Amino acid sequence: MKLNLLRSLGVAGLALVAVVALTGCISSKETVYREVERVKVEFENDTAARVFYDAFTRSPESHQRNEKTTTFTIPVIIHTQRTEKDSENAAFNAAVRRCDTNGDGKITEQEARIYAAQQK
Repeated sequence: MKLNLLRSLGVAGLALVAVVALTGCISSKETVYREVERVKVEFENDTAARVFYDAFTRSPESHQRNEKTTTFTIPVIIHTQRTEKDSENAAFNAAVRRCDTNGDGKITEQEARIYAAQQK
């Protein structure tokens, strides 16, 4: 009787190990881009706009995006990964806030030149 019980437990344990080993892991990977609206900005003149845009396109922030990755894993059962990235507009908005030092929504030629000098 005990031998049959041990044999049954052994077979059940072996079956459980086989099910776990042969079952695939549920896996998902997702990338989400956080879109933000571009801030409205005016420029004092064409020179201010050109200086600002030239400096912005040369700056590292125009090419780098903030990124946040969240991973959740239960070994052998589930693995999920979600990555959130800022859009280009987020970098532009940050540059405008830094450049428009008095916060009036209008970038002067002087502000643009100061911003450009900071990007070198």
